[in-house]
Formats: sequence, structure tokens, C-alpha cells
Amino acid sequence: MTRQYDYAFEEPGKFARGWYVVQFTQELQPGDVKALHFFNQDLVLFRGNDGQAAVLDAYCPHLGAHLAGTGSRVEGNCIRCPFHGWQFNAEGACTDIPYAKQIPKRAQQGAIKSWPLIEQSGYIAIWYDELGGEPNWEMPGVEVWNQPEWGDWAFNRSVIKAHGREVIENIVDVGHFPSVHGGVPLQFDNIFKPYSVTQISVVESRADCDLIQPSGFGLDLLAMRDMREQSKADAWGDATYHGPAIMYYFTESRGEEMSFQSWWVNYHTPINNEEIELTSGVICASLDDKPLPDEFKDMYPRSAIAAFGQDAEIWRTKKYQANPILCDGDGPVTKLRKWYERFYLPREQEAWDEPPTPISSIRN
Repeated sequence: MTRQYDYAFEEPGKFARGWYVVQFTQELQPGDVKALHFFNQDLVLFRGNDGQAAVLDAYCPHLGAHLAGTGSRVEGNCIRCPFHGWQFNAEGACTDIPYAKQIPKRAQQGAIKSWPLIEQSGYIAIWYDELGGEPNWEMPGVEVWNQPEWGDWAFNRSVIKAHGREVIENIVDVGHFPSVHGGVPLQFDNIFKPYSVTQISVVESRADCDLIQPSGFGLDLLAMRDMREQSKADAWGDATYHGPAIMYYFTESRGEEMSFQSWWVNYHTPINNEEIELTSGVICASLDDKPLPDEFKDMYPRSAIAAFGQDAEIWRTKKYQANPILCDGDGPVTKLRKWYERFYLPREQEAWDEPPTPISSIRN
């Protein structure tokens, strides 16, 4: 039988197995109920009075009311259906029916699907597996999040027509910096591991390079590049995709006037077969005893998010090339696609059998 697709992720309607961010912690207070729609499915997110968040399938197994519909509410650590008042805990089990003498056995356990969930580093993430398997790898955290000098995420969220495969290829794309980000990579390394792929880069801003000005940010990125060139700061960055959809980026910049470090969390979560929710969050702190100016702490996250927006402008309108014509200056696109495919394959086929050695591209 002839294989229809070169990679499993090219099959329509399939989503990668792994962790996906669905909300930031700051967006969900105790007692809050929110409707979500991801993976072509309606979900409900709520936080009990004990502070624990939970995600369930959205529809009541009784007569189908949406659990985040008008009149829904949290009571204790459970969510109450607005239609007949059936109550469900974080595991999806019915714990109360106000007009019944006995809870049906079918409702007592597993009445509604409860999604595996982690809440850490200021975000809430759920585990997706089309076959219902439990998580088989852990998502690392950003330990400095919400420490006094760092604070909480400043973030921007948008919905674009794209597939996750378009976004994740950015981690190996050395060739787009002079056209999109206004600089030239002096160092660019990729390191592959079974559940992560890392980019370590040093990029020099140059006036002779092009850059994209993303819409909707109100920042002049050309002027900001000129300021960076004048400051002559030494900077490097380490970006790592942990699984198919969550990327952490750590960067340091050391200059005569100011030295700082920052963490970014960039994620894409599929809404349906054609759209993704694309979000970038940023925190930053000083690298020395000098506190960062308030103006900088306000401006830098916005500029960092706008830099992610430069890529998003391309993703909005690009088309996936199943058989791209690649050149010797491109990064390891084919290797990345093979790595990414493992999250679409059955678990018995997902083994990453290539050695975790770096592939390096250095330009002078």
C-alpha cells in the first residue's frame, strides 16, 4: 500500500501528541469558569476554591448543556451544570444531583473526560493524545517566574490561519534572520533530543538587513534596531521547543549602559484544522545590581513580543511546501520534520533514533 503522505503531520485533522498551553495563571481566578475550543473540541476550564484548575469536555452527559454556558458556576471545587444542576469534580465524576436520591453509576466515575493538566511557571497546559494515552514526558518549568525581580508574564495572543508545522520549523531556520529580523547569525546551533530541540544563536543587528514591521504593535522596530547598534551590547539566546508546541527562549544582553536577561514563552495551540492560537509572553530582570528602568521594563516585553510577531506575519500567509527546494545555507529542516513527526506517530513508532549531536551553521 502506497503511503499517501511523506510525514504523518501532513494528514488533515491530526494533532501532535503533547503538552499545550491553554491559559495563563493570571487569567483564571478561584471560581472562574471559561469556555475553550481546541483540537476541534469544546472544553471547559475552571478553578475550584482550593485553587486547583481543571479542564473537562464541555458538555454535560445528562442532556448536553454546555458547562460554561449561562448560569454555570463553581461550587467548592466542583462545577455545576446550569441546566439541571448536576455537579462534577475535577476528575469528571458527578458528585451531586440536587433532585435525585441516587447518582447513577455511569455518572459516578468518568462521566466526563478530564484532561491531564499541569499548572506551573504562570501557565496552564493540558495533555493531548488522540488515543487517550497518559503523558510520557514532563514539561520543565521556568523557575524564576513571578520572583520579585521578574514578575508575571506580559503577553500577546492572536489567532492565525496556520498549522503548527509552520511555526516549529522556525527553530532551525537560520536563513530568515536577515530578511525578517534585521540581523545576521554569527552563531547558530541546533541540538536535537527525544522530546526537545534547541537553537543557540548569536545574532548581530545590521542596518543593511531587512526586517518586517508587524502590524498592531505601535513600535518602530527599525528605530529600535538602530538603538541596539549604538549600544554595542553582546547578546545571545537559547530557544528550546519542549515537545511540539511550547517554546522557551532565554536571552542575555550585556552592555555599557544596561545588562539584562529575559525569558520568553511562545506557544501555539491548535483550535481546529486550519487555525492556531499563537501567544508570546515575556519576563525580564537585571543581570547586575543596577535595577532596570521602569520605561525599559515596559518597553522590552512589547518589543520582544513584536519580534515574535515578525515571524507571525510570515506564518499568516505562507503555504506549506511538502517537498521544498533547500540549499546549503538552510538549517536542518528535514531533520526537524522527522523529529516533529514522532508526535503524530503511534507511541511504538515514536522512537527518536538519531544521535543528539548539534548541527552548526556559522556565518562571518
